Amino acid sequence: MNLAGIAFPVAIAMVLAIILASLVRKRRSFSIPQGDEVYQDIQGKGKVLVSRSLGISGKPDMVMHKGQHIIPYEYKSTDAERPRDGHLYQMFAYFAILEENYPDASIAYGVLKYKNAAFKVHNTRENRLRLLAIIDEMRQIDSEPARNHDNRGKCFRCSFKEICRQSLIKQER
Repeated sequence: MNLAGIAFPVAIAMVLAIILASLVRKRRSFSIPQGDEVYQDIQGKGKVLVSRSLGISGKPDMVMHKGQHIIPYEYKSTDAERPRDGHLYQMFAYFAILEENYPDASIAYGVLKYKNAAFKVHNTRENRLRLLAIIDEMRQIDSEPARNHDNRGKCFRCSFKEICRQSLIKQER
C-alpha cells in the first residue's frame, strides 16, 4: 500500500476525532450528565411523563441513564446566581415522576442548567417533603390565581393561555 492509500483513511479518522471532541466539549458546556439519553423534550416533542400516585405530570428537557442511575436535566435560557425556587420545585416534581416511571433506578440528583451556571439538585427526603407540601397547598386553593407579571411574552409562551382570564394577549375566538 502506498502513502496516498494510507493518508486518506488517516485524514478521515482525524476529522471524525475532531468532530467527536467538539461534540464532547459542547455537551460539557451545557453540563449534560454523562450516560445514555432515555428521554428528550428539548424540541418539545417528548411525551408527558406522569406520576399517578401524586397526580402530577411534567416534561423534563432530558433524562440520562447511567448504570442504575437516572438523571433529569433541565435547561433554562436565563442567567441565575442560584437556582430559582420554582425551578427547584420543578426538579423535585421530576424526581417523583421519574421514580414512578423508572422504579428500578436510583435518582440521586438532577442538573438545573442556566446560561451562566449549572446546579446539582439533590433528591432528598427534605425536598420530597417540600414538594408534597406545595402540592397540598396548591390543591387547597379554591380561587383563580392572580397573574404575577406584566410581560406579554410570557403570556404568548404560556401553556394556559387558552383558558387564562388574565392573559395580556387577545385570544382569537
